[in-house]
Amino acid sequence: MALNNSPFISIIIPCRNEEDYISPCLDSILAQDYARDRMEILVADGMSTDRTKDILLDYVKNHPTVHFFENPKKIVTMGLNILIKQSKGEFILRMDAHTKFPKNYISKCIQYIQEYKVDNVGGVIVTLPGNNTLSAKAIALAMSSTFGVGNSYFRTGVKEPRMVDTVPFGCYRREIFNKIGLFDEDMVRSQDAEFNLRLIKSGGEDIACSRYCFPLLRTE
Repeated sequence: MALNNSPFISIIIPCRNEEDYISPCLDSILAQDYARDRMEILVADGMSTDRTKDILLDYVKNHPTVHFFENPKKIVTMGLNILIKQSKGEFILRMDAHTKFPKNYISKCIQYIQEYKVDNVGGVIVTLPGNNTLSAKAIALAMSSTFGVGNSYFRTGVKEPRMVDTVPFGCYRREIFNKIGLFDEDMVRSQDAEFNLRLIKSGGEDIACSRYCFPLLRTE
């Protein structure tokens, strides 16, 4: 995406004890085809007891785009809200440390959120087994099928952009947080789904931006 057409975007990543995954995640973000000086990468560490913090501080030292914050309460929603309050971007993109992103993920999110005039877009997850065991492969397969997850399109996939109930790794317009508030800090899990449900309920049928467009993107 050309520099003069690129809005500034804040990438927020909550994490805890992710020493095996945080580097591949950050490397995939730093390798994006989006202009590096039009993004900031904010990471909130939930008091990790492994090497995660040391790894993050090394990235901060070597990459001016990466910024480190403490999350003393450890919970994901607390970390997300800390980072949203610190962010400066016109768009806020939530990413997870356990994920690697294709190099066009950010640029495609910005393309779709502007093209469809919605408040949140996100991609399709590709669930990979954690190891080479039969049980791990079976779990990954179940988490990617309608048999295992029903009509969760972000897990089973879509053939074209469409409206959905929720998305992972969502790219939000900043103003939506001013409109409906931050993530619910009582939600230890499923905070994205709760927030997206709140977003849908906040707008009427006449407000196109109260819904979600689901671009055909893949993460792994």
